[in-house]
Amino acid sequence: MSTQAILHYLAAAHKANPDAEVSGLELQHELGLDQAAVQSGVAELARQGLVEWDPLLANIWLRLTDTGMAAVEREA
Repeated sequence: MSTQAILHYLAAAHKANPDAEVSGLELQHELGLDQAAVQSGVAELARQGLVEWDPLLANIWLRLTDTGMAAVEREA
């Protein structure tokens, strides 16, 4: 599922740099997802409060929230 792949990718970026922001294009490239899958996955993660993003920007930039990091850590 793309939401889990996105969440785990963001968690790895967050662990490397807590202030990291990841672009939608990076997610497409690194995870092999198309633009629609990225937008849908990010929108779902944002609804759950796991990521912060601005859906009005032409390119998606997002950051993992503390809640998102906690969700990933609970899975481990």
